[in-house]
Amino acid sequence: MVEEYRALLDRAHRLLPPVRVATERFQIPDPDVMSDGKNTLIRNFKDIADVLRREPEHVMGYLARELGSPGVLDLPRGVLKSRVSRDQITQRLREYSEKYVICSECKRPDTHLSKEGRLTLLICEACGAQRPVTVRRVVEPTKPKTPVVVGEVYHLLIEDVGRRGDGVAKKEGFVIFVTGATQRGTTVKAKITKVLGNNAYAVVEP
Repeated sequence: MVEEYRALLDRAHRLLPPVRVATERFQIPDPDVMSDGKNTLIRNFKDIADVLRREPEHVMGYLARELGSPGVLDLPRGVLKSRVSRDQITQRLREYSEKYVICSECKRPDTHLSKEGRLTLLICEACGAQRPVTVRRVVEPTKPKTPVVVGEVYHLLIEDVGRRGDGVAKKEGFVIFVTGATQRGTTVKAKITKVLGNNAYAVVEP
């Protein structure tokens, strides 16, 4: 009888799927930071939010509040409207992860935020632990407005010529690089081809 039981038990063990032990280390991508005038661009902001599994608006709202800088989304980038160092952003992202992502019990990142009445709970999908988190009200970041639109044609005064031979124009303080405009002081018709941060790119229209 005992031998039959052991045989059945061994058979059951063999049929069980292998236990998978998660050994991967949760790693927030290093922020890809560059300065653009008085602004700080986080060029891989959406990738960071995806790894954190949080809405980009929530992550940006936290950074803006903690760094004391207005923040806007220009996905896949995030834009802080002041000069902020890469180390400062890295530190705040680490703090965000500890507060809004990592489970305080099992230390895993497999969590989500759930609103229950007036409380916001951090719920762990791995161990089931729950804890309340404080979510301060923040103004939802919006995509920055620009004085030019891709595909539109504008009359632009070429104020300078860059090192690559492109004309440099400005519209409401917005810098526009115009391919095909090589003479300083001339006015050209230019079609906007790309808008990036506080800069835009255009080509001369006949």
